[in-house]
Amino acid sequence: MLTEVGKMWTIFPCGSSAVIEIRAFHHSDKSNVKRRIFRAADTSSVDNFKKRVEEYALTLNDQGYNIYITLNPIKSEFIGQSAKDKDIEYRDLLLIDIDRAGDTRNPATEAELECAKLLGEEVQQHLTSLGWAEPIWVMSGNGYHLYYILDNLPNTQEVTEAIRNALNSLAIRFDNEHVHIDTNVYNASRITKVPGTIMRKGEESPGRPYRRAVVL
Repeated sequence: MLTEVGKMWTIFPCGSSAVIEIRAFHHSDKSNVKRRIFRAADTSSVDNFKKRVEEYALTLNDQGYNIYITLNPIKSEFIGQSAKDKDIEYRDLLLIDIDRAGDTRNPATEAELECAKLLGEEVQQHLTSLGWAEPIWVMSGNGYHLYYILDNLPNTQEVTEAIRNALNSLAIRFDNEHVHIDTNVYNASRITKVPGTIMRKGEESPGRPYRRAVVL
């Protein structure tokens, strides 16, 4: 049985030439950022590569960091500490990030999460009616992520604009007073939350707990 963090590989598959960036932000000090590049070629097997990534993510998460991963595959020849749009090999995923409208400084309530889930179901139903395949769902800690698998689209400006337009169109159609679709997650080197890690935002309080992001 997969551990919760191990389920990340159902969203971010990797092979023997994979390059992954893990970026970690301390929840109480946003200027405290850690970045690390992992290369499958530097390990004895893909399984060992995955284990190293998982252990690193969980170790920093236990130290109070929120953990993120690059949404799309990084070029195998990449050299550096933090991938930019030009360093992405191709567009593998479309992320529809649904979160609360208004004040998001502290954790969401169960009612706010439920509103995000309902909007996600509306979005999925609409896209299914247009012939889209089913997405992978993640409860992100304070909202919901819908990951739609793309057919290894080229990392071009035209594809970036198409993804931006798609997100804007969905936001215009589905945003309401309670929840909205994030239209800023269109760029190729976007980072996203690592499932299986606790997401800490602001201060916990009764009814507003920190939650572990999970693949559904």
